[in-house]
Amino acid sequence: MASRAPARVWAYVLIAVIVTAIVVGGAMYFLLRPAPPAPPPPKKELIIYHWWTAGGEKEAIDAVFAIFKERVPEVVISENPIAGGAGAVMKPVIWQLLAAGTPPDTFQVHAGGELKEYVDAGYLEPVDDIWEELGLEEVIPDTLKAICKFGDHYYAVPINVHRSNILWYNPTIFKELGIIEKFGDPREWDLKTFIEVARYIKAKRPDISPVAVATRNKWPLTHLFEVLLLLHGGPEVHVKFWAGMFNYKDPADPVWKAVREVLVAIGTLAKEGLFNPDHPELTWDEAAAKVMKGECAMYIMGDWVAGYYMAVEAKYGEEWSGAPFPKKVFILLSDCFNLPKGAPHPDIAAEWLRVVGSAEAQEKFNVIKGSITARIDVKPEYPDPYRPETAEDFVKSSLVPSPVHGGLSKEAFVTEMHDILTYMVTAIERGVEVESAVDSAIAQIMGAIERTGLPEFWTGYTIEYFITKR
Repeated sequence: MASRAPARVWAYVLIAVIVTAIVVGGAMYFLLRPAPPAPPPPKKELIIYHWWTAGGEKEAIDAVFAIFKERVPEVVISENPIAGGAGAVMKPVIWQLLAAGTPPDTFQVHAGGELKEYVDAGYLEPVDDIWEELGLEEVIPDTLKAICKFGDHYYAVPINVHRSNILWYNPTIFKELGIIEKFGDPREWDLKTFIEVARYIKAKRPDISPVAVATRNKWPLTHLFEVLLLLHGGPEVHVKFWAGMFNYKDPADPVWKAVREVLVAIGTLAKEGLFNPDHPELTWDEAAAKVMKGECAMYIMGDWVAGYYMAVEAKYGEEWSGAPFPKKVFILLSDCFNLPKGAPHPDIAAEWLRVVGSAEAQEKFNVIKGSITARIDVKPEYPDPYRPETAEDFVKSSLVPSPVHGGLSKEAFVTEMHDILTYMVTAIERGVEVESAVDSAIAQIMGAIERTGLPEFWTGYTIEYFITKR
């Protein structure tokens, strides 16, 4: 038995040596191994949503992206373009993202009522520092400043200004029929003259449609109503109606008189076949194309039409021309960008806003887009004869916001107007008498004002807040 003890001891010693070697070796490995690579830095990214996908629009926003990349080349732009005129498709997506607590870094929005709804919901950060840094208060007119500012804070930076009240027309048709010689400059027409011109064109050229309209997406018809109400009722009626600042429960209120007369005018255009019959199938740009091709004579739409015509290389003075309608008042809308609360990359979003408000970006974007600069100190060389006039009017004409494009009204009310007007025109084209259809439309509009809480939306604001009188 005694002879076995030393063997056992040596076995234990051997095991201890092996264990020690393993422990020491492992420790030396961990001490001497190369350091693990550092984790990658957080991704520098700008998550942005917009709806510019049509001809002229995409090229314009791409030009601003190029400027942004020059300033911050290390940032990746995660672009999310969602097609749909006036943002009709994109807006529900944005509301869902904000409600879910997953906002992008910034998104396109119209200044005015549309912007205010996001502010009221608590989804946006003030951007007063950007306005101050860029000196925007000194170079942006009062009406545009007003619809970017709520509760003493700015919530968006405008990149452009569009004018919604433009009469586009085919110059060849107008020259052939002597329209301007017979009826005068379209800049001075009233509602009655507009209807007379449409009837005259129909009588002389029954093969074309006097007035182009597009109702596939509905809003272009409401756009027509917006412009004709301004033309007929003036700035005060325009603001009172779209902001609900009148006695809407009283059918005898003067605002209703103007509204009725405009609805009758639209109904007359529908009843007498003065619209293009294929309007339910068309989008806004397809209606613009019908004027360019000589299939329609006139079209009331915003000046993004100029961007479209230039993108398709239509010939100014032959295939298209445009006149402020009326010249003395400028219905403006402005595309802006903002800073959502909880934005994943707020510093990068702020840099984007600096680019948006810069003179360089304003010039490059608007020359391509068909719009004009929001900053009146930037004076680009516009490539068409139309925009120098509208840029001059921006500083000389009275200014009011566009309700259809987010500037003056409440989204829910505007949406109901789309349906009401489309239904009215459809009913008239199917044989319903104009007066009867108009009565029904007015009753529906009264209900929509009540249902959507339109008057309460602008509590604390006055009519004068929205109008720059000149």
